[in-house]
Amino acid sequence: MDLHDQRTLEMAGAEPSFDPVMRDFLVNCAEELRSRHERGGLLDYACLGRDAPWLYRLTFRTRGLMRSDGGEIVPAEQHVVALRFLPDYLRRAERFEMLALLEPGNAFHPNLMPPGICVEVRPGEPLVEICESLHALFSWRLRQLAENDALNRDACAWGRAHLDELPIDTRPLFGRPFRIALEPVEEKA
Repeated sequence: MDLHDQRTLEMAGAEPSFDPVMRDFLVNCAEELRSRHERGGLLDYACLGRDAPWLYRLTFRTRGLMRSDGGEIVPAEQHVVALRFLPDYLRRAERFEMLALLEPGNAFHPNLMPPGICVEVRPGEPLVEICESLHALFSWRLRQLAENDALNRDACAWGRAHLDELPIDTRPLFGRPFRIALEPVEEKA
């Protein structure tokens, strides 16, 4: 078992009981994620639930930033997240109960203070949409630039000073980038 998987299981606690509606929601989310994952992309995952697909280790190969031991801002090539769905998720979503950043521990982003991840999660939001939001956050497409509302004020200031370098990663989370070269068409007289 992967060390991140083991840590995710330890952090999550005992598997809760889910009512039939929530169980169906979880199964549908797992199927959608599996279907998207089959097309390739930047996300690997492990579903760690025994009886229901409620607990995940999500590994994003999204380029982002981290602070080196020497204090420099350097690229981060991977982000690992533990995600758990609680029994009342269709009525209530609390991001700090659901999400934990496992790696990198020195991630650099206004919305990250490992293990805390500040990204909006709405009750009943599908797993694939949560993954898309996390990808947008790690790549700096989604960011907070007001220090009074940021987890990492230094990253906030850095982001404002480097807007022309953002986002860090423009690749899509699922599938492959599709590049189209458009050329002008000359009309014949």
